[in-house]
Amino acid sequence: FLYLAMQSVHSPYFAPSKYYDCTDNERCTMQAMLKAAEELMTDVISYLKEANMWDDTLLIYHSDNGGPSSVYSSNGHLWGSKGHLWEGGVRTVAFMYSVNQDIMPNRGSTTCYVHVSDWYSTIIAISGGWDAYSNNTGLEMPTELDTIDQSSYLLFNNGTCPRTEIMLHIDPVKRVAGYYKKTVQIAHLATKNSKASCSESVFYPLDIGSIDLDIILLYDIFADPNETNDIASLYPEIVDDLKADVIEYLSHQNPLQCQLPTVADSYPSSEVPIYIPWDFDEEDYLPKSAPSKVVARNS
Repeated sequence: FLYLAMQSVHSPYFAPSKYYDCTDNERCTMQAMLKAAEELMTDVISYLKEANMWDDTLLIYHSDNGGPSSVYSSNGHLWGSKGHLWEGGVRTVAFMYSVNQDIMPNRGSTTCYVHVSDWYSTIIAISGGWDAYSNNTGLEMPTELDTIDQSSYLLFNNGTCPRTEIMLHIDPVKRVAGYYKKTVQIAHLATKNSKASCSESVFYPLDIGSIDLDIILLYDIFADPNETNDIASLYPEIVDDLKADVIEYLSHQNPLQCQLPTVADSYPSSEVPIYIPWDFDEEDYLPKSAPSKVVARNS
């Protein structure tokens, strides 16, 4: 098993000059970063082929969130961006691939719900299942897992969509929530312009007062992925059903604390309040084209 998290196409936005095909706007930088990411994936596949492992490999390529609200990124016509519960923030691309038809007989696409947490059970099932996991690690299957094994559906197209709902998030700071259920609905308990920020000095319990239950927006994300047509007033029974589910979720949540635990002399810190994969203070490590610390702080 190999997990590879690439810095491209995340901030800070820069790439070595050899990857640039244009330089006249910020999207050129994003294009260069993506080109670097593609080269890295080409190298990984080449290494697997040289090791005679490619024919027995299942590749899963997954994005974590939509692009941030900046001149570098674009989420097309989808509303919202990274950090939002709208489709522009949470609808991402993913694909699975194997040259081996025995590993992956099914070829095509799906509109079924797949949450990132589902990869946990799905990959374990592909790798031999929980019995093999326990035999190899000495660990038992964890209880109360919020993950669904989608291997049978994704690899063999067996049965119906395994997942029928996704609780995107309950945010007591912005007092918003986002929830998918069944085949066509998503409920947003929020306005489209909530800008509240988290305070380290405030304790945010998750209870019935954590979100604004009087503001509910309902969208058919298959017919209206841009979330332009609020149909809540047309389907009050669906709204009541989804709201009851969200209230039930609230009864099982842990409180939110905005202060992240840190280790002495590590990031994030007051100097660099973000997680980064290198020593940010090392002189001349970043190229001259890289953004300054001030820009990085705002990423």
